[in-house]
Amino acid sequence: MIIRESVKLNQFLFYKIILFISIIIIGLLALSEAKSQGALKSRQGIVAIVNSDIITRFDLISRINFILFLSKLSNNERVIKRIRPQVITGLINDKLKLQAARELKIKVSENELATAINEVEKNNRIPKGQMVEFLKKNRINYQTFKLQMEAQVAWRKVILKKVRSSVKISRDSINETIEEIKANKGKPEFLISEIFLPFNNKEPNKLVYQNAMKLFLEAKKGGNFAALARSFSQSASAANGGNSGWLRAGQVDKNLAKIIAQLAPNGISNPVKGEDGYYIIKLHKKRKSAGLTESKVKLTIEQIFFPTHSASNKPTIEKIKKKAKQITASLETCNSMSEKGQELDSKNSGRIEVDDISKLPRSIQNIVIDIPLNKASEPIVVSSGVIVLMVCNRSDGQITNQTRNQIRGMLLMKRAELLERSMLRDIKRAAFLEIRG
Repeated sequence: MIIRESVKLNQFLFYKIILFISIIIIGLLALSEAKSQGALKSRQGIVAIVNSDIITRFDLISRINFILFLSKLSNNERVIKRIRPQVITGLINDKLKLQAARELKIKVSENELATAINEVEKNNRIPKGQMVEFLKKNRINYQTFKLQMEAQVAWRKVILKKVRSSVKISRDSINETIEEIKANKGKPEFLISEIFLPFNNKEPNKLVYQNAMKLFLEAKKGGNFAALARSFSQSASAANGGNSGWLRAGQVDKNLAKIIAQLAPNGISNPVKGEDGYYIIKLHKKRKSAGLTESKVKLTIEQIFFPTHSASNKPTIEKIKKKAKQITASLETCNSMSEKGQELDSKNSGRIEVDDISKLPRSIQNIVIDIPLNKASEPIVVSSGVIVLMVCNRSDGQITNQTRNQIRGMLLMKRAELLERSMLRDIKRAAFLEIRG
C-alpha cells in the first residue's frame, strides 16, 4: 500500500514537473514569437495607407534603392532624406492607379508586363531577361519593382480607355494643326525632357516647389535625368524618361517657352511654375522647324558637281566649298547654272527631275523645300564631292492620310496627357490617404 502510494506520488510529481516545464517552454516560445513579430513589424512598418491598401517601410526602402541605382545618385542619408517624400508620393500614385484599373476591371497580362520590363532593361543596358538577377544582385525587391511596372501599364490602359470613349479629334482640329505647323515653318523647335510635379488641389504650394527643387539639385549634381523623370514625374512623358519630343514655343506654357529659349543644349532649368504644376526642363537640341514633309512635291533641280578625291582632307574640302560658292553666287537662273556646269565640264552636273521629294535624302529635302526658286544653295558636301543646287520649279505637295493620322495621334496624346493629370488629381482628392512618415 505504502509502495503504491509512493509510486502515485512520484507519478504526480513527475507530471507536475513536466507541466511546469511545458508552461515555461510555451511562455518562452510566445515571447520569442512576440519578439519576432515585433521585429517584423519594425521592418515592415506601415508608411502610408491608400484606401484599403498599405505601403510598408520595406516597399519604401526597395523603391529608394532602385531609384538610387538607376539615377546614379549617391547612396547616403542626405540624398535618401531628400528624395524620400517624392518616393512615397510615387508609391501612393501607383496604388491609386492600380485601384482605378481594378474598378474598371482592367488587367495587365504577363506579356504586357514582360514588355514593360524589357523596356526598362533596354533603357538601363541590362541584358534582356536578366532583370530578376539584376535586382537580386543589387538587393532590390522584385515584387516592389513589379508593382511599379504593373501600375504604369495598368494606368496607360486606363487612360487609353478613357480617351477612346470621351475624346474625339475632329477634321477641323487636324486642319488647324496643319495650318499651324505650316505657319511655324522655319521657327525654332526644341527637343526637351521634363519632370512635372502637379499642384495639390490645383493651387501652388511650398511643398510641391520644395520637392521640385530637390529633384532639380539632384539632376544638376549629375543624377540621371531620365531615371529621375521615370521615378518622380507625373506627366505622360514619364514612361519615356520625360522625353517630350520636338516642341515649338507655341506648344508650351509661355513661362516654359521663355525658359526653354534661354537654355543651352544639355542645360537644366530651375523649377518653372506652369498653369498646373512645376516643371524641370532639360534641353537636348535646337533646330528650325521643317514644317510638314508633304508627299508628291515635284521638283526640277539644276546641279553643279565639284569632285573631290577620296584622300581629300578637311582643309582641301573647305577650299573646294569656297571655290564652289564663288562660282555659283552670281548665278540667277537655272539656264546660267546649266551653262556654268557645261563650262566646267563636270560630268555629274545637269538637270534632275524629282517626282517625289520624299525620295531625296532628308538633308537635301530640307534644303530644296525651302530655298527660293532660281537661287543657288550653299555648297553641300556629299560622299564624292561638293554640290550646289538650284530649284527651277517646285509643285505644291499634298497632305497624305498618313500625315493626317500622325497629327491625329499627336493631338490624342496631348488630350490624353491633360486627362491623365486631371484624373489622378481627382482620384487622389477622393481617396483616403494617411502618411505615417
